Amino acid sequence: MRKVLSLLLVLAMVFSLAACAEKTDVKAQEDESKTNETINNETNEVAYYPITIKTYNHAGEEIEVTFDKEPTKVVCCYQNNIEIMLRLGLAEKIVCAFGLDGPVADDLKADFDKINYLEQRPAKEEVVAMSPDCILGWYSIFSEKRLGEVDYWNNSECGTYMSLNSGCRRNQEGYVQTVDDEIQDILTIGKIFNVEEKAEELVGNIRTEIAKIEEYTKGHKKVGIAILEDEKDSFRVYGANVLGGDVAVKAGAELAVGADDSKNISAEELIEKDPEAIFMVYFFGYLEPEDAVKTITENPKFASLQAVENNKVFALNLTNVYCSGYRSIDGVLTFAKNIYPDLYK
Repeated sequence: MRKVLSLLLVLAMVFSLAACAEKTDVKAQEDESKTNETINNETNEVAYYPITIKTYNHAGEEIEVTFDKEPTKVVCCYQNNIEIMLRLGLAEKIVCAFGLDGPVADDLKADFDKINYLEQRPAKEEVVAMSPDCILGWYSIFSEKRLGEVDYWNNSECGTYMSLNSGCRRNQEGYVQTVDDEIQDILTIGKIFNVEEKAEELVGNIRTEIAKIEEYTKGHKKVGIAILEDEKDSFRVYGANVLGGDVAVKAGAELAVGADDSKNISAEELIEKDPEAIFMVYFFGYLEPEDAVKTITENPKFASLQAVENNKVFALNLTNVYCSGYRSIDGVLTFAKNIYPDLYK
């Protein structure tokens, strides 16, 4: 009996040692896999960087900025840059963000809640204290009265990128804002952070929607529209030379107002043009969507407009037609769904 018990005890010890050895082997394999993954990531980063991008300074001059490694402390200024970063899966890189013109997209809210969003624009000194290695912003933010010139930051080992339609090229002769500029912003940010495939995917979504609309409108008469912002004594026109006009054209619309430029027009000129549809711009701190529409529909002088008679006055979010980034697709859809509803049934 003692021999049997001894044998069983020996067998138990053998199996126990074998199990421990197996667990050790598995853990060793897991550790090796993680180590290899880390090495591969580091190797890929070393192989990818440095990269150089083209951008602008506050004088409107084209410059080159080189990133020696992937930025990890990013200051994100304004809606387009914040949402592009979130859509590229880069929320953890953001140390500070500010400048929303409206709520972030519903599918981005969970990631947005994780970042450090400031309701007010920080002072330059506050940003300096954050030690950023990248700032994504608009032309206006890089003035001396705000965050300072791009040269200061680039000389402080902080790369900068200026959104193309934010004003950096406004002094260039013949310059016209386009959706292609917004696409380039997405691609450039993707390049900076070594996520070019994700950037291409976002860009592909925009291009696919535009192609779908182009195919549909080939056999249709283009709808003549006006894109306006109420400025009390006149209307600001979003015409052919600004992004709003190009977004509308990409959506299959024809600019009945602003086909040549984006000069303000009077109420009398709007009545004379009599567009088939009117899109009224709104944004945070300015107007609610329904109030923007009412500036036309509840003004007796516009009662004879065909857009009013046919209930074709719509609200348009500024973030979809100004430095819109990925929201360019929302701008395109706002126009297309309202003027070609059959396409989206």
